[in-house]
Amino acid sequence: MTKDYPIASLLPDELSASGDYDPEHDKLDPRLIGQLQTLARPMVRYFRTEVEGLENLPWDSGCLCVSNHAVLGLDSAVLFAAVHERTGRMLRGLGEHVLFKLPLISHFFVRFGAVDGNRDNAVRLLRNGEWAICYPGGVNDSFKRPEDRYRLKWHNRLGYLRCALAAGVPIVPIAGIGIDDAFITIGREHRLGRRLLGGPTYDLPILVGLGLMPLPVKFRFIFAPPIDPRRFGLTEADADAPVEELLPAHADIWSHTQGLIDQGLAGRKSRFF
Repeated sequence: MTKDYPIASLLPDELSASGDYDPEHDKLDPRLIGQLQTLARPMVRYFRTEVEGLENLPWDSGCLCVSNHAVLGLDSAVLFAAVHERTGRMLRGLGEHVLFKLPLISHFFVRFGAVDGNRDNAVRLLRNGEWAICYPGGVNDSFKRPEDRYRLKWHNRLGYLRCALAAGVPIVPIAGIGIDDAFITIGREHRLGRRLLGGPTYDLPILVGLGLMPLPVKFRFIFAPPIDPRRFGLTEADADAPVEELLPAHADIWSHTQGLIDQGLAGRKSRFF
């Protein structure tokens, strides 16, 4: 398939694209995925990527995966490619709103199946039976200081829980092991990120790797059994509940995901094996 659609033929006619999701006109482009799956495979191999627990993804319904996140979204590229290689299905990213304002980048994001991560888009996607993924910590979880590696920065970000409740789907925690070791962060710059994305939250990390390459650490992604939000006594109507009513469920899911990460870290012999 890939030889029939050279990359040049897949470049966008328009440089920007809305991140809105319409089940009747899905912007995911199987041709582009087929092309770049081939290009991503060496990266999956470079990190000697292992994926465990794929049997926990529900094949008869949608689900919302939540995970820790690495700098530059490197973990997403590897995880998406590895899951697609093993299942034939794409994880659908619920992206930061600001990313869909960037020319060219937004176009490729939507053709990879990503959508602007607002509740309306997420609910339509999940009700359509898709496997979606979000990172509740957002940029704070990705642009971590070295001492915060593998510490979830979710705080009171409850949007993922509200989306899962509104769509009536389970939440699947994922632990990304090795992803915070691919680069060493030595600081943050204070101009480019703010100019491109609009504020100090987006100060870009200054990274050290193997030259321009990430360090050849081992990536391991662990999918936990799904969590049904109804087990906390919540229903679809609670998608709009006050924050304090959702905090116990949020704290439980946060703690469960952090425990999954800690367990994965404890089980490895080194960053490279």
